[in-house]
Amino acid sequence: MFRSKFFQAYGFWHWGEGLQTVLFTWYMTFHAGLTAAEIGFYQALVLSPFLIFTIAGGALTDRIGARKSFAWSTLLFALVLAGYGLADHGAGFLPWAFFAYCLLAGITSAVSNPAIDTFIPGATPQGAQANALLAATAHNIAKLSGTLTGLLLPWLLALGGFGLNAVLMAMSVAMLSLHFRSLGRTPAPRLAVRAGSSSLRGVLQHYRTCPENFDILLSSAMLGLLVVPAGYILWPLLLRERFPEYGGMIALLFICSWIGAISITWLAGRHSARLLRPGRLALLVWLAWAGGLAALVLAGSFWAMCAIVMLMGGGKLGKALVYGKYLHNSPADARGVLIAVDQTAFWGLAALGTFAMGQAAERLGAAPAMLLVSALVSVCVLLLAARRQLTNLVPA
Repeated sequence: MFRSKFFQAYGFWHWGEGLQTVLFTWYMTFHAGLTAAEIGFYQALVLSPFLIFTIAGGALTDRIGARKSFAWSTLLFALVLAGYGLADHGAGFLPWAFFAYCLLAGITSAVSNPAIDTFIPGATPQGAQANALLAATAHNIAKLSGTLTGLLLPWLLALGGFGLNAVLMAMSVAMLSLHFRSLGRTPAPRLAVRAGSSSLRGVLQHYRTCPENFDILLSSAMLGLLVVPAGYILWPLLLRERFPEYGGMIALLFICSWIGAISITWLAGRHSARLLRPGRLALLVWLAWAGGLAALVLAGSFWAMCAIVMLMGGGKLGKALVYGKYLHNSPADARGVLIAVDQTAFWGLAALGTFAMGQAAERLGAAPAMLLVSALVSVCVLLLAARRQLTNLVPA
């Protein structure tokens, strides 16, 4: 995996995304000192383009090719990061400038995010599920690297943080170019199930004829609406409420989460051939995550909070277990737009979820909001199990 130029490109991109998560949270919570409602608003704002531009970006990927789509959007993302770092250094926090940054960063990320995933099914000669687990491990290691880099923010400050983030994005483009240069040509998409169409009618028809993918899409919606926002909103706010003296160590929470994620996805990758019912395991993983979120309310110290968050990091295995089958079931000529639809459900609903969670935490407090989210995730998992598409899922 580490010798593959593709996984190196994938790693640099998600290293940048990992740093962006910590940088963005640190910038708002501690550098700018924003309120819970303001944090929720800006977190939702940066994710809101995923509701509109991800599907358009997926269609663009299918039309012009994933390589061009990814390179152009990611380089523009790097310019946006570097530009805002310079603006903050020169003028400090300006609401209108931060508003513009959130929109531009969200749009470019919404286009580049699905583009790079289109390469996963053919990344190695192994099956789609094995490649998805490899990609998940590479993703998690890269996110951990980005989070560890976030520990340097007190010294890098906003200028250095945004600048370094831009360099990582540019490196991803460079490594993907080297990947294709080593191949000598762009590989043809493989693992297509049937001819498809990236039109709206073709996408809807795909979900009607492939109920497995529809339920995987529903699970992505659950993760985006309820699970992703918890890390963005509830963890930092609980830290600020309970253990404010550890505010400078916020990156350690995310580090613990990624260590848990890497451990479980690496283990699953090693034994991927034995995972005969990946959907059932995914449902159990998400149910365990809901229990962990409720347990956070009982954390009596910062270190207990870190330990629980590390166990909750294993929840990231759930999507990796079913994502390979989603890619396998997606027709090659519509794979970009179908990935984009899934990511719209994941990241687009995360925009709504972060805004709503910020409001809930403002009114109820972080701990009651955690219990509410835990209960909602549990109900969603039980409903998905009752539909039986994921419980009967077999490897790709």
